[in-house]
Amino acid sequence: MKFLDFQAEVEEVLADSCRALGYKNVEIDVSLPPNDTYGDLASAVPIRIAKATGKKPGDVAIELGSKAMEFAKKKRYIGAVSPHLGGYLNFSVNSAAFIADSVSAITAGDVGSVKEKGEVVSIEHTNVNPNKALHIGHARNLVLGDSLVRVMRYMGHQVRALNYVDDSGAQVADIIVGFRFLGYSDVAPEGVKYDTYCGDKVYTKVTKEYQTDPALKEKQSFVLKEIEKGTGEVAEYAREIVKKILAAQLSTCWRLGASYDLLNWESQLVHSGMWEEIFESLKKTGYVKFQTEGENKGTWVIPDPETGEEKVVVRSDGTAVYVAKDIPYAAWKIGIIGDPFGYEEYPVQQPGSVMYSTSLTGKKGKARFGGADLAVSVIDTRQSYLQRIVSKVLDKLDPGSSRKYLHRSYEVVSLSKRTASQLGFEIEGDFAHMSGRKGLYVNADAVLDRLKDKARSETRRRNLSEPEGWVDDVAEAVAVAALRYELLKQDPDKMIVFDMDEALRFQGDTGPYLLYTHARARRILDKTDGKPKMDEKAAGRLTRPQELKLAKKMSMLDVSAETAEEFLSPKEIARFSHDLAMAFNDFYESVPVNKEENAELRDARLALVDASSRVLAESMRLMGVPLRDRI
Repeated sequence: MKFLDFQAEVEEVLADSCRALGYKNVEIDVSLPPNDTYGDLASAVPIRIAKATGKKPGDVAIELGSKAMEFAKKKRYIGAVSPHLGGYLNFSVNSAAFIADSVSAITAGDVGSVKEKGEVVSIEHTNVNPNKALHIGHARNLVLGDSLVRVMRYMGHQVRALNYVDDSGAQVADIIVGFRFLGYSDVAPEGVKYDTYCGDKVYTKVTKEYQTDPALKEKQSFVLKEIEKGTGEVAEYAREIVKKILAAQLSTCWRLGASYDLLNWESQLVHSGMWEEIFESLKKTGYVKFQTEGENKGTWVIPDPETGEEKVVVRSDGTAVYVAKDIPYAAWKIGIIGDPFGYEEYPVQQPGSVMYSTSLTGKKGKARFGGADLAVSVIDTRQSYLQRIVSKVLDKLDPGSSRKYLHRSYEVVSLSKRTASQLGFEIEGDFAHMSGRKGLYVNADAVLDRLKDKARSETRRRNLSEPEGWVDDVAEAVAVAALRYELLKQDPDKMIVFDMDEALRFQGDTGPYLLYTHARARRILDKTDGKPKMDEKAAGRLTRPQELKLAKKMSMLDVSAETAEEFLSPKEIARFSHDLAMAFNDFYESVPVNKEENAELRDARLALVDASSRVLAESMRLMGVPLRDRI
């Protein structure tokens, strides 16, 4: 997009000016100034030169600015160079050329996405144990991961979205214990989703039964061993139950707009032989050691990456601990270990794209996974310690490989007191962390349904004559927009206190505000004939501050996307989207558009509306926020 072109011109002019004045080996950098009164880009290069030469920063700024003005005359997008006595150089755009070229590029389909093929990037997210429905904390994982997938694809990378299915853990065994030994039906009541039934009814009751009937734990151990063995009637029954739960979970994921390229099954990872291969490699390096005495006698241990104390990876009975399963999975992702899997299309169809599943019996086929240039694991912050262990082990297997394996952590989601009350929970304090043991467990579907009900009444009030199907579709879009945006706009490392009423507001920093703004812009264009056009002469008429601010903001989506990529934080896209929406509404409420009498100026403003709405739409897509032309 054109703001990066403007920035490239500024950096080139600075470099040329330094060389012309005899300043060698100067690091060239530019940044956004604290406010628009200083221009559109600023540089502290004069301060750096002053420190090296003993000159006054203001004098260097004047000297460098004078030379920069000479070079800037040959550039298309630099309109002015202004030295500041504090030692800064400020640059302003040539607005006519900048706006005309920006609008032309955007309306031609260039909204900043990188077209070249970048790195192969695996992004693992969602990863909900197949024994329950997604709760709102899982939804944050999904939204963060899915938005990262979208951003990285926008940046030109070849992205593989992975979803890890822990089909051999204790929580799955608990469901089977409930069905096979406690008499619970394996058919959900009519009208109840299968994952909700298994999690809210069966799993919670079984965990309570363990407390009153300790012998029941022996049943769990039996089921676990059968599942891990992978053969026999119990293992086959468990596989069928997991598939039913997973299908219900995936319907929620798709409702939230996520999609996946591959399902990785833990049971296949266990039986693939990858851990045994990794284990032997670690023995050869001496990083894993067998303990013959002490409290860890009979186990295999590695040093804790933080304290140096022993961390058990293989118990005395020969079973691997949980982190030992993560190690070969991580090694497979970045190609440290060979690929043992075949890949088959998963029978549950995903909207819009094919989803594959690992297989230990299927043919390799055309699909290829594993061996990525970069692997990102979206896992909550409570698993950070284990992820650091995985990273350290990867370095022992292949020095430097931890740079290819990144943990994108995130904090928990809590409920506001008002929202908890609306969902049937009475709590103390202003917010509450969710806790299955305390019964404060809010399914993502339940939140979406409640959001949709609230949105439906507002949508109907605004659109009395529309059919029910249209109202339902818009209400669903508003609900998804509200939830996704609320889970995305915060820094991933900060806790979210989710409040439904706040999330649904059509004004402020919300998803519905973006929906409303985009729909507002498209309705303006509905009232015009043809496609609005703008040349440089017409662009020169756009001189109001609101017009210039909107034009500059809409040209900066790729700047925000670069930051989102660098910090693995789509929050940057949310911030951009909100700023763009505010700039658009400020523009529309400050200047006449369709009512402008001058035809050339009217068309220029309409072209600005068209281009800014396209960029807003693209930013919303990067966040997975639905689009509707009317709401």
